[in-house]
Amino acid sequence: MELALGQYSRMGPGTLWKNICPMLKGLGFSMIVSCVLIVIYFHIVIAWSLFYLYSSFFPVLPWASCNGTWNTPLCYVAGTNATIVGGLPASIEFLNFEAFRLDLTGALSYEIVPHLALTLLVGWIITYCAMCMGIESSGKVVYFSATMPYIMLFAIMIRAVTLPGASIGIKQFFVPDWKKLGTVLPWVDALGQVLSAIGIGFGALITLGSYNRRDNKCNRDAIYICCITSCTSLISGLVCFAVLGYLSNITKVPVSKLIQEDLVLAFVAYPEAIAQLPAAHFWAIAFFFMLLLLGMDSIYGMVEVLITFVLRVSRGKTDNKKPLVMAGIAIFLYLIGLLFATKSGLFWLIIVDTTNHGPIVLGLTLFEVLAISLAYGADRLADNVEDMTGSRPNIIWILLWKYVCPLACTFLFIASLATRDSITYLNKPVEAWAIGAGAAIAIAVLIWILIGAIHQMVITPGTFQEKLINSFKPREAFLRLRTNPPVDKDHKPCSANPEDPVMFSHAF
Repeated sequence: MELALGQYSRMGPGTLWKNICPMLKGLGFSMIVSCVLIVIYFHIVIAWSLFYLYSSFFPVLPWASCNGTWNTPLCYVAGTNATIVGGLPASIEFLNFEAFRLDLTGALSYEIVPHLALTLLVGWIITYCAMCMGIESSGKVVYFSATMPYIMLFAIMIRAVTLPGASIGIKQFFVPDWKKLGTVLPWVDALGQVLSAIGIGFGALITLGSYNRRDNKCNRDAIYICCITSCTSLISGLVCFAVLGYLSNITKVPVSKLIQEDLVLAFVAYPEAIAQLPAAHFWAIAFFFMLLLLGMDSIYGMVEVLITFVLRVSRGKTDNKKPLVMAGIAIFLYLIGLLFATKSGLFWLIIVDTTNHGPIVLGLTLFEVLAISLAYGADRLADNVEDMTGSRPNIIWILLWKYVCPLACTFLFIASLATRDSITYLNKPVEAWAIGAGAAIAIAVLIWILIGAIHQMVITPGTFQEKLINSFKPREAFLRLRTNPPVDKDHKPCSANPEDPVMFSHAF
């Protein structure tokens, strides 16, 4: 749906929704605010990857020994006979006490961790270099960054599944807890994760779709992106849980209790697997370089949304100043992102990530599908796809757009609001004020939808009933778009190749 809308309109989210459904014109700005949020906190994951990449050049991998200044007397190296009851593997101690410098009592400290502040800066410099010329430069980068990770992922997977005890973790990964499946929370979390992984609801796919050729098979692209994303998630999860099974077999600790925070699972499971490989330094360098590429791929679409928004708002004043625009965005967001480079950064990352993958993405997706099903019309969207590609979407797609998506998103959005008291930090429920902080973040993103609706009702002439009816109608100029839609200066197709890798970068 998003790919088709972007490709047909040649518009970004800030412009698209006020044309499709003026009443929901604030949805575009909410998507842009959510992109700001994601780009800020995703860069700290890139910073972690850079720190681990740097640490991989040490003569001895620091997560594979207990000789660091940060290690405790209870540290042990997994795979040796020196397992200590009640202790922590070296990989977890390195993560907690050196990489993050956590206070395991849960006390919050806003002292900046120097190496994270530095690697965060390096991450933003990399993003700037890749994006400063807009879609033209990022498209070239993606040729390499979207394909290289798979080579590493398959290599590490082969080793992970052959570790002793790997079957314990694999079983936990694939065998569901049927009691939990009978509750709402797993379904809310699952949908939020799927939407976030694919990039739905944030406007990135709309923006990337707007650069496609007019006759690009967007319905084919949608299937490719979903399949690639799903396969990538399955393989990544398989590796993580295979390694967790290996650690569980060594420590005799259940898999569910090995990791204090699911968010940092990859920074325990993968380094542990790498430490068991021959030529571990080579694999460590290659893996964390791959992780860096994955992080970069995940934010390119979001950054492009922000660049496009600034160019649109400036009304032509910055058309030839994309590097300057990107520099301004990078500096501003780096300074805000320093919050995540403090000793309490993981705490705030969990609050923001949980809120973003719950109420925010579900709320944005809900209003998006309502705009299509109630205002624009699923049949009209199907006509647009047929106009571009020559083939009409299957009736199943239309029924999903009309009924299934609105009902499912409404139910799960309401459920996400009712289950936000489940946030934990270091295996302990967070305090009420932290739940309130998460709610405030969600309101700060979604409030623009309400503001936009109120503004639309104020500026629309007529009686209240006429205002309401007209505000839910697509703009006539948008309905007249057929084979020659107006093309914004900032939305020229970036390639004559309909399979340009920019379109697929978000799948990874």
